[in-house]
Amino acid sequence: MEKELEVYIKDVLEVCSSRAAFVIHHIIEHGSINSEQIRNAGFVHGARAVGDVRDNGIPLVTNNIKSSDNRTIAEYTFGPASEIRKHKFGGRINFPASLKGKLIERDGLYCAISKQQLPEKELQIDHRVPYYISGDIAGDRDPSDFMLLSKSLQRSKSWDCEHCENLKLHFDLNICRTCYWAYPENYTHVAMRTQRSLNVTWEGSEVKNFDMLTEESDQTGRSPQELIKIIVNDRYKGNQKN
Repeated sequence: MEKELEVYIKDVLEVCSSRAAFVIHHIIEHGSINSEQIRNAGFVHGARAVGDVRDNGIPLVTNNIKSSDNRTIAEYTFGPASEIRKHKFGGRINFPASLKGKLIERDGLYCAISKQQLPEKELQIDHRVPYYISGDIAGDRDPSDFMLLSKSLQRSKSWDCEHCENLKLHFDLNICRTCYWAYPENYTHVAMRTQRSLNVTWEGSEVKNFDMLTEESDQTGRSPQELIKIIVNDRYKGNQKN
């Protein structure tokens, strides 16, 4: 093991959770750990144990192997010292109780992406730039670094961010800051793809319009998304520039 990584891991073991410590010690002793071994040790949510290690800035490499019953499972080893994320030392820090109130005061009870009005309990505080890139700080937080998202869209964001090349290769804050998932009101890409995205919800009396859209979709064999694009193209075709 590289000396820099060894020293950093020693420091992390002083502050990390017991499940993170289990994963770290197992890799040190055996060279790797897999999800089956984590589960057999009593940690039902193996991904969370691995996440605890990564949340402290320790680099882990994931490979696929076969389990004892021939299923494909994940195996984890330490990554290179060059990928240590020292700004994440100590792991995630709980949000101050006042932060959600400040976001509601600023934005109302709305999901920042869908613009759907939701009960407070259905809205979650979200790092605009993912924690894996930006890290966390103790004390008061700057509300401009956060937004409120519905639970479903926060899950969608997590999946897209975890599969983004920026998280895998670059760790560039500026790439995140120009992404749809961080600033849906002003962005140039969606997880490094040349895309524009719009999340639309029909509510109340609007539902009948959506029902007519899906009925036309069934009749024409075109998806609702395709029909919406046709409507938009027809409306703006005279204004389109080559």
